[in-house]
Amino acid sequence: MEKTFLKNYSNSQLIININGTAPHDHTTRTMISSLSAERHDTSNNLYNETPSSEPFNVDPDLVRVLNKNQEIIKRSQPRFTLDGKGEDGELESSSLIDIIGRTRLERLGRFPESERLYFNEFSRIIKLKYSSSCLYLKQRLNFPTHHSDSQPAYFVASGSLKEGLDYRVIRNEWPYAIPRDYQHMVVWSRLPLLDPSQARTPGELEQARQEGLSGFENLTVELVEQLDRAGLNPNQRFKPFHHLQDLPPDPRFQPALDAHIRAFVRTRWPPSQGFFNLMWFLNPIYLQSCPLLPHFHVFVKKI
Repeated sequence: MEKTFLKNYSNSQLIININGTAPHDHTTRTMISSLSAERHDTSNNLYNETPSSEPFNVDPDLVRVLNKNQEIIKRSQPRFTLDGKGEDGELESSSLIDIIGRTRLERLGRFPESERLYFNEFSRIIKLKYSSSCLYLKQRLNFPTHHSDSQPAYFVASGSLKEGLDYRVIRNEWPYAIPRDYQHMVVWSRLPLLDPSQARTPGELEQARQEGLSGFENLTVELVEQLDRAGLNPNQRFKPFHHLQDLPPDPRFQPALDAHIRAFVRTRWPPSQGFFNLMWFLNPIYLQSCPLLPHFHVFVKKI
């Protein structure tokens, strides 16, 4: 089984604690120098994050808390498994197949210890230093506020969007408690994700806003069989991936609210690079921490 992809923040130090106490100048200089020296190594970019000259999170107070969370992840057992079956063989609320297959996204969550750390320390620092998590994320994503008229009005999977300027793929620093061979990635977009013109029925757009969207990509035969047995694959919606030459459906000819998300997921994490049994979801509005910052989640597995 593949080891969990954990980023090492061990060189980071606390500069200003919650009470406003400053460290010695030498510690400050050492920490800043360490962060400045860290560069994105594309040869070591196992999960196709957006290349960047610095880590997504450079605030030393927040990095200190993130270090704590990495230790929690290392010692904690996943809350969710692929099938989540109990002793009676029935699917339980911890089944990712059931959660993603039925879009029951309210069931997902972090490790309990991580959740306490997030609200007791991370959120407190965010509020003190940045007013809100949305303002903090907006600052770190740093998307331009203006764009040319030739650019699309909504997120698309084609090459017309520019990575880093229109969207950014990062590892979720507060991942859900998923199996260790999966990585929790987030795709942040400058543009709205749901294009009303792609809705197939009048009520589909509102349903997506209220319930969210979810799905599977690059499936192995074994996972498709699991979906079949669970009754989650009516009309053979999900099919196994067969050939490296298979292309994702073209959203221009197969319109759907999730078409561009699906195409993006399949091409960003292709089978040719060893990515299979991907799970993605777009939270409903009531579960989104920052609805004005469009994003969707992907659980990525590399075989």
